[in-house]
Amino acid sequence: MCDRVVLLASAAALLAVAGCRAQAAAPPSAVCGAPKGSSSAAQSLASDDTAFAVALYGPAATAVGAGQNVIISPYSVSATMTMVDVGAAGETDTQMQSVLHLPGNGATVAPAYAALACEDETDGSSEGNQLSLANSVWGQKGATFEPAFLSVLSSGYEAPLQQVDFMGDPGGATTTINQWVSEETQAEIPTLLQPGDVDASTRLVLVNAVYFKGAWATGFDPNMTSPQPFTLSDGTQVSVPTMSGSVSFASGHPSSALSVYELPYKGGSLAMDFLVPEGLLSTLESTLTPALLSSAIASLGSSFSQPITVPKFSFGDRVRLDPVLAAMGMPDVFNSQSANLSGIDGARDLYVSFVVQQALVEVDEEGTVAAAATAAGVATTSFEESIQINRPFLFLIRDVKSGSLLFIGRVEDPR
Repeated sequence: MCDRVVLLASAAALLAVAGCRAQAAAPPSAVCGAPKGSSSAAQSLASDDTAFAVALYGPAATAVGAGQNVIISPYSVSATMTMVDVGAAGETDTQMQSVLHLPGNGATVAPAYAALACEDETDGSSEGNQLSLANSVWGQKGATFEPAFLSVLSSGYEAPLQQVDFMGDPGGATTTINQWVSEETQAEIPTLLQPGDVDASTRLVLVNAVYFKGAWATGFDPNMTSPQPFTLSDGTQVSVPTMSGSVSFASGHPSSALSVYELPYKGGSLAMDFLVPEGLLSTLESTLTPALLSSAIASLGSSFSQPITVPKFSFGDRVRLDPVLAAMGMPDVFNSQSANLSGIDGARDLYVSFVVQQALVEVDEEGTVAAAATAAGVATTSFEESIQINRPFLFLIRDVKSGSLLFIGRVEDPR
């Protein structure tokens, strides 16, 4: 298996994907129920999302670790953080718009988002394929939130407020949110949130889930799958299960250093693109830009049937993204002292305490199953956490009245 696999789904900017197993189709989500903007606004937002996706890939891959396969869903990250941005103001809002490549605040973007989400889901759910996009918002029971914030999330992002008890039962709240994610991803992601992700200081968790199951326009014959050599980045050859056959796909060569192959799913609305460099994959990753991606896609010719070999692969990632997004240029929203999420509760006492994503992918002879879910936790800065003296310290014994310092010492090891 190569160090990293880049999956570029042409219909939905960049979709994360996951495991190919026989299972019942999920009912369509309500994503198309929100008021929608124009088609041109949706296409413009798709271009903006692609720019964010390309910018996110490098630092996210670094966070996963060198030499590891990588699977992320920029779409899911963007959707989740755009919902957070509905409640952002001031410099926090400015930073988030810049990093996410948004044309405005999350509230003004909502109609374009709804139009794009509906178009993507409709395209991805034809010919027996299934694409499901869903949002949810979970708030602390009894907490007060700004009506305008809740209204935009409910009507614009199809995410009405659902109440849980983070303060009294963080474990139960985690279980409830994980159950929702599991349902929306056909049980591919059963435990997005792990113990410790939410605690008594959590006030909101905003979640996006993506699930895709698509069959190739021309499938591979499983009888033709066999072990074949695959050359790793360090030149080592390994044997991996490889699909082969004469199937329908398009190819392109934007430069002598890069080839691109696009395998369509049934109906032709969605496809998987493979970008294969002549040299090291790390070189392609370091030069990946929206312009290069656009050039690669534009170089594709018409689909026709010809022999091809494609390795089967299946893997998943769980990655913490708040440090990645902060380093990309939106540090304030993660800083309890500088975050301005006053649009959420009318005060400046909230900040985003974590952003986590889990994504899975499996590609086999029939097609692709894919799932990703992203959660952003919003915590209060006014919550009084217990103080822990759990590292070496100095101590004093003194007379408070006279100021006499009777003893001074240090503790390196309390044992």
